[in-house]
Amino acid sequence: MRVDLLGSAGRWGALLITSICAAAGAATMPPRGSEAPPLVLADLDGNVFDAQSVQGRPYVVIFGELYHQPTREGCAAIERVLDDPRLAGDRIAPVLVVAQNASRLDLKTQAEALGFAGVVLHDPNRQAYEAYRVSVMPTVVVVGGDGRVIYSLAGVTPRMGDIVTDALLLGLGRLSVERFEAALHPETPGDLNEVQIRAGRVTQLARQLARRGLDEMADEKYREAIALWPQSVEARLGLGRLNLKRHRIAEAETQFRTVLADHPDLVEATLGVAYVQAVRGGDELAQAEALVREVLDRDPTQPRAHYLMGMILEQRDKMPEAAASYKRAAELLLERQGADQ
Repeated sequence: MRVDLLGSAGRWGALLITSICAAAGAATMPPRGSEAPPLVLADLDGNVFDAQSVQGRPYVVIFGELYHQPTREGCAAIERVLDDPRLAGDRIAPVLVVAQNASRLDLKTQAEALGFAGVVLHDPNRQAYEAYRVSVMPTVVVVGGDGRVIYSLAGVTPRMGDIVTDALLLGLGRLSVERFEAALHPETPGDLNEVQIRAGRVTQLARQLARRGLDEMADEKYREAIALWPQSVEARLGLGRLNLKRHRIAEAETQFRTVLADHPDLVEATLGVAYVQAVRGGDELAQAEALVREVLDRDPTQPRAHYLMGMILEQRDKMPEAAASYKRAAELLLERQGADQ
């Protein structure tokens, strides 16, 4: 049975596509100066941790997974930061938030093997991940003693340690805002950070244009952002989504696979490739299903993955199973919308 996935996505399609696109277009990571979202989760011993208990001094939250090598590298980088003599005696402990579908005992074994010195919290329903708008692992958020975000950064970069150190020093009142800004954006012609900032602004404009249905202009701006900063995850994902909407399947696949080359565990890029394969059908349908099952094995609370699985099963004429997947996707979306209210 051949299903027109781009023209008709089944009984649940309209509701789900609208909700998914709205979620995908949301801004990533809490902005600087905003109030940090609540962080109340159980640690691996079952004790409830509330970030408000550490307010009064800065703290660092790392979002990632214990099995994820970049997350491990990020944790090691943060621990090196906290060994800095300038931060000695300030009792700044890192907090690692993991969402992987595993028992506390298994997670505790992995955490002990990692040797992580901070608190490890389990977020199986991805409440904190959603609240902090995490799209890349690891994501690091530095929060000040007043509960406001000092800085957020996604992925492991060569400057991660320096940026987090300066953000903590700023939060402790040992570094001025002017010096922090100067460290973030050196006034050097052609500086990489300035290019990234420009690319981010253009990407934001492209996203706004796409929301308004101005696809041609959005396409132009996404490409402008990528030309400025080829490593921009948000610009490439945005262009990939836009190409799917415009039925430009090959172009969408190029963007998603480019992102996966640097971020192999990024859910949106993985599902983007799976969607492309599902649209093509035939021999690629099995590859699409394998990718979606891989995502669901790691996180069964992903509505987009359940929705895509429904599309795949519908193509295989497994209508009861497809309906169950569509229903689960709708339930998860409604649960998240209810949690946000």
